[in-house]
Amino acid sequence: MLEAVLDRVSPRGPYPGPRPWPLVGQTLDFARHGVAGVLEESWRRYGDFFRLSAGDRSMFVTIRPEDIETILIREREKFTKDTVYEQVRLLFGNGLVTSEGEVWRRQRKIAQPPMVRARVADLAAPMASATARMVDDWGGRLTRGQDFDVYAELLKLTMWIIGDTLFGLDLAGSIDRSAESFTVALEELSGRGNELVKLPLWLPTPANRRLRKALTTLDDVVYGIIDSRRRSGDVGDDLLGAFLAARDEDGQPLPTREIRDQVITFFLAGHETTAIALSWTFYLLGQYPTIAAAIEAEVDEVLGGRTPTAADVDALDLTRRAFMEALRLYPPAWSGGRDVVAPVEISGFEVRPPATMMYVPYLTHRHPEFWPDPLRFDPERFQPAAIKERHRCAYLPFSLGPRMCIGNHFSLLEGPLILAMICQRFRLRRTPGQRVGRSFQITLRPDPGLLVRVAEVR
Repeated sequence: MLEAVLDRVSPRGPYPGPRPWPLVGQTLDFARHGVAGVLEESWRRYGDFFRLSAGDRSMFVTIRPEDIETILIREREKFTKDTVYEQVRLLFGNGLVTSEGEVWRRQRKIAQPPMVRARVADLAAPMASATARMVDDWGGRLTRGQDFDVYAELLKLTMWIIGDTLFGLDLAGSIDRSAESFTVALEELSGRGNELVKLPLWLPTPANRRLRKALTTLDDVVYGIIDSRRRSGDVGDDLLGAFLAARDEDGQPLPTREIRDQVITFFLAGHETTAIALSWTFYLLGQYPTIAAAIEAEVDEVLGGRTPTAADVDALDLTRRAFMEALRLYPPAWSGGRDVVAPVEISGFEVRPPATMMYVPYLTHRHPEFWPDPLRFDPERFQPAAIKERHRCAYLPFSLGPRMCIGNHFSLLEGPLILAMICQRFRLRRTPGQRVGRSFQITLRPDPGLLVRVAEVR
């Protein structure tokens, strides 16, 4: 009898996947096991394409690169970000990550020039300067055998770098509260994503109060940034200056709210994701000390004790490939989604609107068909010949297609550069007995952080 009711109320249809509960779908499972836990278990049980339900809305999931290519490149016009990014918009507003159509095209056109590879290369010097200050500070307070949370340190460093390089800011007075507010906002927004009924933000629940406080703090910082630049009388030639100098279709300056949305978007994309990627890199190097030692030797040979430049990053071949391999195993942007707005074929199944289509880089990057011995940390996977042999959508830490992360050149310069400078001064190893969890929120963080031990101050 119950089976008949379930089939009538919540038919699974022809798609592989678990049977949804009436009215709520897999929402209770998401709350109990986390979205990532449900996705990974469903992948193992049902294969590379399956259907879940979030309430009464179908959520299709694919792990296959050719399907991801359909979603992001070949038939991208059949997908939008309208509802799937609804909660994220509470933080980002209508910034470059969340906007659509002509608004997105205008924003991308404004943001692109400061983020091209040649312009980003000019930012290596301030990146290195900020990193030098950090390692000098470590040298004054860290001793051999001491444990410290490298994730917390890297969060502050990368926020400082993004403020300095893209917005011309000295964040000395606000960096701690800004970093904390970002963390709180992302945690609360991730929690709202697992809720079947999302309470209005004005209701004074503990979670809503924390989120509102974090958003207010970030707004105070960001609007202060914008106002300070305007009052200076010099818009500058960095990313903030590009948006302040831009004009809309009617020739008017962009609304302050729109500029706020861009600053918030680039602050998150430009600091937290790189700090996460570097933290996971140190986590992996702690498990593979031979690779860690080889990177330290490469850094000594290539740099000889001097400060690295943008040109050095290509010469730091193993260092760069190790960072890219960490991005494979622990991509900060671990999942993505789109609203289906037109019928489309995915993995041989017709997917029709209204529905959500998810792709999961975290799982695609661990698929044994595309990554032999997928859980092994192996920078050799990013030798040119190995890259050429793979499907182009088997690796997508920055997404792909027209909506590919505009900060990819920035991250692929900043990450290896910071890694090299830390390895110049310190040998960091795993803190024994530490259990590091994976916090699958909007980004994939080490939980509760990442303790490392100073093996040597060089």
